[in-house]
Amino acid sequence: MFLYLAMIDSDADKSKFEILYSEYKNLMYYTANRILRNSRDAEDVVHQAFLKVIEILDTISSPRCHKTRALLVTITEHKAIDLYREKQRRNVLPLVEEYVGAAPAAEIERLAERDTLAAAIAALPPRYRSVLLLRYDCGYSNAEIANILDTTEPNVRKLIQRAKEKLSAALSGMEEP
Repeated sequence: MFLYLAMIDSDADKSKFEILYSEYKNLMYYTANRILRNSRDAEDVVHQAFLKVIEILDTISSPRCHKTRALLVTITEHKAIDLYREKQRRNVLPLVEEYVGAAPAAEIERLAERDTLAAAIAALPPRYRSVLLLRYDCGYSNAEIANILDTTEPNVRKLIQRAKEKLSAALSGMEEP
């Protein structure tokens, strides 16, 4: 953790990062390991995710809230998926869809009973679900989302547009998401 703290200038940000690190490091590791099924790769992903968190630390207002938790999980998922895809190009890991972040069927059914919209969002592919949650639940701008996901702002706009289309189709019952 000292390496990370050396990268941060202000004492307030250091304190905020210490809270983030202690509160979420295990969740981030679990998230990465769930996707990668490799503890060393999961540790690397958590490190990359914390480096990304340091870049956007000023946008995090409250370290202990559900929005911050969702943000850190999303960053970790994207870093893990990026590593997974990189390893796929090298034919190191077999393709197993459930590791790529798809919600388990039992969780989707539970959400469907409680809330149709939440179920439709949960059933979306991970990249669409992520941009919708970052935009509308966490309140990040398209530019901030692009920075978080290491992509371009036009790509974020297009992902949000496609996610809305999929969500609309799923809610109208015309098409499965």
